[in-house]
Amino acid sequence: MRIGCDAANGTGEGPRAVLITTSQGRPLLEKDFLYSMPISHLAAMAGFEMHFRQAARLLLLVLALLCCGRPACSQPNPDDDALRERVLQAIANAQKALMGMQKRDGTWPNNAYPSNDVGLTSLATLALLNSGVPADNDSVRRAVGWLKRPENDPDHTYDLALAIMALAASGDPAVNGKISRMAQRLEQYQNRGDGSGAWGYRGEEHWDNSNTQYAILGLREAAYAGVPVDREVWRRAQEHFLSTQQGPINNPTGAPWRYTPGYEPTGSMTVAGIASLTITSSMLDDDNDVTADGQIDCCRNLDDPVDASIESGVRWLSSHFRVRSNPGNENWPLYYLYGLERAGRFTGQRFFGDHDWYREGAEFLVSSQSVREGVWKSRTEDQVAGTSLALLFLAKGLSPVVINKLKFGTRNPETREVIGRDWNQHSRDISNLVDYTSGLPGWPKLLTWQIVDLRTAADGEGVAALLQSPIQFMSGTDRPDTIEGRELDLLRDYLVQGGFLFAMQNCGSEQFDAGFRDLIRRLFDGQYELRKLPPTHDVYRSENLFPPDTEVPELWGVDFGCRTAIIYAPYDHACRWQKWMKRDPPNRAIAVKTQVDRSMKLGVNVIAYATGRELQDKLQRPKILTPAELNRLGRGQLTIGRLRHTGGWDTAPNALRRLQSALDAVNIEVASETPTLAATDAALFSFPLLYMHGRKNFQFSAEERAKLKEYLENGGFLFADACCGSTQFDESFRKMIEETLGQKLQRIPIDDELYKLELGYDIRKVKRRVPSNAPGLSSIAAEETVGEPVLEGIKLGNKYVVVYSKYDISCALERQSTSACAGYPTEDAVRIAVNLVLYGLLQ
Repeated sequence: MRIGCDAANGTGEGPRAVLITTSQGRPLLEKDFLYSMPISHLAAMAGFEMHFRQAARLLLLVLALLCCGRPACSQPNPDDDALRERVLQAIANAQKALMGMQKRDGTWPNNAYPSNDVGLTSLATLALLNSGVPADNDSVRRAVGWLKRPENDPDHTYDLALAIMALAASGDPAVNGKISRMAQRLEQYQNRGDGSGAWGYRGEEHWDNSNTQYAILGLREAAYAGVPVDREVWRRAQEHFLSTQQGPINNPTGAPWRYTPGYEPTGSMTVAGIASLTITSSMLDDDNDVTADGQIDCCRNLDDPVDASIESGVRWLSSHFRVRSNPGNENWPLYYLYGLERAGRFTGQRFFGDHDWYREGAEFLVSSQSVREGVWKSRTEDQVAGTSLALLFLAKGLSPVVINKLKFGTRNPETREVIGRDWNQHSRDISNLVDYTSGLPGWPKLLTWQIVDLRTAADGEGVAALLQSPIQFMSGTDRPDTIEGRELDLLRDYLVQGGFLFAMQNCGSEQFDAGFRDLIRRLFDGQYELRKLPPTHDVYRSENLFPPDTEVPELWGVDFGCRTAIIYAPYDHACRWQKWMKRDPPNRAIAVKTQVDRSMKLGVNVIAYATGRELQDKLQRPKILTPAELNRLGRGQLTIGRLRHTGGWDTAPNALRRLQSALDAVNIEVASETPTLAATDAALFSFPLLYMHGRKNFQFSAEERAKLKEYLENGGFLFADACCGSTQFDESFRKMIEETLGQKLQRIPIDDELYKLELGYDIRKVKRRVPSNAPGLSSIAAEETVGEPVLEGIKLGNKYVVVYSKYDISCALERQSTSACAGYPTEDAVRIAVNLVLYGLLQ
């Protein structure tokens, strides 16, 4: 028998039909007919002498490999996938270009800004470090070495600020003294006369908002490095930006900033105002809302003039937005883009108006980068400065979005905007929590967050908008009853797709508490309700330890599959997140410090539990299971059966569907329908592959073991894993297989073909996460090792008919593995699973 495709038809659709012929060349059947026939009939028609199940596997495999006219499953974000590849290549090209322009002494050639040698070298160094070049890289090491020399101490505002930023980013403890000296000089340079609170080039009476912005950025990094900065400096800087905003801040089109009096407002100065006020407000929190006995009045005053000023600047930028040039001024476009990234990231904006600022900016930059040299430049920015600024935009803007803060509530019927700020009682809560998490060991140094309007998402991108982040956060004091219809459907779809919802009551509101509990019932038609989490729950030790024998913060949750996918806190931890600061304000009470510390640690624990510390950059989103994929019949596609048992057979219900897109990539189409069968079901023999997983003890009856043995002895293949490395399931599976086949599982040697399939992946070296501490005794410190996969199997004849992993694969496929989940990270779990499917088909 021969199988082939007809010629392409010239329409770009590829071959139209599968043609199966006998060895004499007589046509047997065409593709469309083939897709409608039972596989056992195909085997019989083809005249195979082998068992029909082996023929089934061969036919399915050949059809998949030929890929005749069958498109792969559509991706939900093909534009993001393509853009991400271009962004990563642009970053690599820019890094190479910058390092190629560096001089032997560690500096960069400076023809355009002769008085700012330190600033230009600092900017290039900062760009390399923030784009992922390690501090021990030769280029970075030489640059930092030059910046550390006493003779290169700067005296210009730009140079001082950028040198602080670059040296702080290097992580070299030997630079702390120099950072402190430069920060003191910046404090001295702040203007106390006309333009009080601003900075000029070198401490003179002249001031401008560009120098002022960079002085604030430098002092921020100094404060983060542990250098004390006078609160009066922050206060004066904040008053300066509040007083120099142009126009009434309640203007519907917003109010911008300008460079200095006499200049027109611009985009670059407006993003400077937005970012600077965000910084100063985070540095100026006080404890005026704290009673004498240390109690915090979380909702005393919501009318913050700084928030109103920032929001007005955002409105102006939204109405004047563009990425190809600086709004209001054609000069300094790359300087503006770097400021735009900062303003968007600091305020959690994904959109300015209808503009997705990162995607539009990235699209422009990757398209305008010099193909030959890998640089960017403009009329006012040379190739060193321009390339550094563009590189900072691309790299920092690509940082993982760890939390979406959901915007919801009663809306203005004309503008459709949410009325009021109930959803945002504490405007800096998530920003501070994410900032705090970024500073912890073992976490990326730059994590971000963003605001997502639930109605806008429901009417637009749908679940893809939520899947940009692994966690959705919602809080308030009002009942969330406005979440209904499409918004309710969207949240439900997000959770079904493997998402995580973190909710919190603000201000001790009983209304929100009752409303959120009702929301859970509405989401699932009363099938699920919140249940109080026991003190032994993994969330209490996923990063920081909340020992079981002490009072732990009260949390409620709903379990889905491999984990608790909804967690609710009936306590205003967000109020405490709002009060977190890198350096405590003067005379902060011990009681307040204790509350803030406890709430910050709980917040990090929830993040660690929800993400398993597997974070994706901004342009990565998990595969979305579309309704068409969920409901398609699977004609002509590989159908994998799932073995039903009493040990949690459906713990990861969408694991196989998540595997689907990865199998598409190697041209294997898997039906979304994954039937579940008992081992005694006669239909067992209709499936070339069987799959099982679980978390609990189980047993097979003698009849079940006999049927499973018959299935495996007649060409069947079973692959299985213990969800999150469950010892209960592991013990039960080992016992069941030994009783079924009379053999114990044996480690599959690394030279077996399974580990390196020509049509699959080389999985001889993978990452594996194993929690290092016993449950309940300490916080979860997951150790990640790199080495061979731990796969075991049983052979019948010369092939493995059973392949088993005692480490988790299934929960990782669903992106639901937590810190306590012993197993493979998602990327490696996918590669292992693909190889197992291919091996089962090829044998």
